[in-house]
Amino acid sequence: MKHPEKLTRKEVAEALGVTPKTLATWEKQGKIPPPERDWRGWRLYDRAVVRDMRRKLLGGEMEQPDLGLGALDTSARTRLKGVVKEIVGEGVMAEVVLSLPDGQEIVSVLPRSAVRRLGLRVGDRAYALVNASDVLLAR
Repeated sequence: MKHPEKLTRKEVAEALGVTPKTLATWEKQGKIPPPERDWRGWRLYDRAVVRDMRRKLLGGEMEQPDLGLGALDTSARTRLKGVVKEIVGEGVMAEVVLSLPDGQEIVSVLPRSAVRRLGLRVGDRAYALVNASDVLLAR
């Protein structure tokens, strides 16, 4: 039976813009409290806990961010909210550094015309939308 005040792991992952595996990792790392389980052993998350997770881990509310796209949606599953820390570059391309709530940074290289069109300035709130087909690791 579905509990209206509870969300499944899949629903929480979609609401936060992360994968269910990320939720499992956060739980193992102690970043989020372990959720209760139903009779099948499925995880059920309180909506209030999910809102707290979003604020603490991602720096925002549970609703999808307003990206100025109107009724359009995006296929990008990962949405990271941050603040523009730095815009560097001359000529055609610019490097935009976005500071995330947890202190990490993400960098996007994009045409300078896109920076102007978006009206990006240091100190502005912005979202990094990530839709990577390749993630490379090295050691």
